[in-house]
Amino acid sequence: MNRQFLITLMLFLLIVTGYNQFVALPRERAAKQAAEEQLKAQQAQESTALATRLYQEKSTPKPEELIRISLPQADVTFSSKGAGIKTYLFKDDLGNVDLTPYEGMGYFATLPEVDFQEVSRTQNSITFAGEITKGLTVTKTYTFNRDGINQVNIAFHNKTNKEMAIEAWKWNFGPGLATVKSEMKDNERESKAVYLVQEEGKKKPTLETFTKTSKQPTLPWTWAGLENRYFLSVLIPQGWKPGMLTADKVVIGKQKRMWGLFGESDLTGPQLAIGVDGTTVAPGSKVVYESQFYFGPKDYKLFLKLPYHLDRSIAFGFFGALGKIARNVLETFYGWTGNYGIAIIMLTVCLQLILLRFTLMQLKSAAQMRKIQPEMKRIQEKYKGNPEAMNRETLNLYRKYKVNPLAGCLPMLIQLPIFLALFNALRTSWALHGAKFVWWITDLSSKDPYYILPLLMGAVMFLQQRSSVPAGTDPAQAAMFKYMPLIFTLLFMNFPSGLVLYWLTNSLLVFGIQTFVNRKLAKAN
Repeated sequence: MNRQFLITLMLFLLIVTGYNQFVALPRERAAKQAAEEQLKAQQAQESTALATRLYQEKSTPKPEELIRISLPQADVTFSSKGAGIKTYLFKDDLGNVDLTPYEGMGYFATLPEVDFQEVSRTQNSITFAGEITKGLTVTKTYTFNRDGINQVNIAFHNKTNKEMAIEAWKWNFGPGLATVKSEMKDNERESKAVYLVQEEGKKKPTLETFTKTSKQPTLPWTWAGLENRYFLSVLIPQGWKPGMLTADKVVIGKQKRMWGLFGESDLTGPQLAIGVDGTTVAPGSKVVYESQFYFGPKDYKLFLKLPYHLDRSIAFGFFGALGKIARNVLETFYGWTGNYGIAIIMLTVCLQLILLRFTLMQLKSAAQMRKIQPEMKRIQEKYKGNPEAMNRETLNLYRKYKVNPLAGCLPMLIQLPIFLALFNALRTSWALHGAKFVWWITDLSSKDPYYILPLLMGAVMFLQQRSSVPAGTDPAQAAMFKYMPLIFTLLFMNFPSGLVLYWLTNSLLVFGIQTFVNRKLAKAN
């Protein structure tokens, strides 16, 4: 092999190597990169197209199917459109209560465009599945606990080899939340869309009520849902960030105005939606949203044992601390007697013993005012045209007999917050719901069906006022005292019988103490 041939061969190899290294391979890499970019663009285009037609690739929509499950606490009916709770028939001691009687998607409904089917169930759980689009399915599992927090999980499963997009979706609540029969009249006012947040510097979280149709809390919230006086339905996200909260009042029916004399008006109820941002599901993988929820009565004793501060949904009012103390004492007395009516009487006696000193002060002041009434009348007539002299002589009269007219107001000022605290505590107490007292009182949380307690209360107040109004009292004041028992009787007609029982017992105790004080003072004179 000669030298010239070797040089030529080497030049040829160098040319081929250089061509492959600097021309052919770069072209191949560029072509491959272009193909890959084109494939990615095509896949992105397919994914975008999938997202826009995510819920449109179904065949003819199937009719709604209802799936029922019977639980110890409720009979629940689910809808195949969104796998939401269409009917929640709560098993109450006084009879079943349909908490969801209004037309709508239902509670905890999601993806209403998807046709869900039941795929499995156990004694306390049920699982639904539906196909969003070919290769992309969704499963939804409810797990119920008799007394506690329930679980609801949603899983999106991508069974294809392409990335799938999930559009933003929502959890639905409502429309409206019903309650027991005795509270339906006030339910429109009591029903609200609410959420719980933890404010900085506060020991306990705060319950917020929606006043606008859309609101995104500035602070992270623990749970959101609907409530009324006796029931609560909330979702508690676990590890996923909710989107926008949307609340609104919707028409759920008609109601009579003034017993039908003025026709009918719209009956409205709250509706809430909890948004969930869109996401993507990788090929052959799942995206799971775990949540807990509560759907049932506002049982204060139960809530204290559960997490998430569900007791914050119970309205104790401005004097909430007093109301909670009163409720705890009431529960103690109930544990001793087994009768909430007797427990209320015992609580009232205890309160009156605590306030006895102030009550005696009030009654003695009233007795002294009656004693000096004739002299007071003479001063008013003598200095009728001279207010300054009248006030001066009146003060001298008070000093002479050591009378303090403000002493009669002090006990009422002290009892007012206690009354308001008890009012809210008894009015919102689920424990009193269905609690029997005696004979005709079978539910201390509702009004007296025969109005016996309010009438007795009015009669006692009448006797009490009759013996306490001084002779010669100004006619306008005398008329006020005269009609006050009637006003209170009419006001208490529709109050919970447990609250009327408290006021009746309190009036009887005060009347007894008043009679004793009057007789003792009469003997002293």
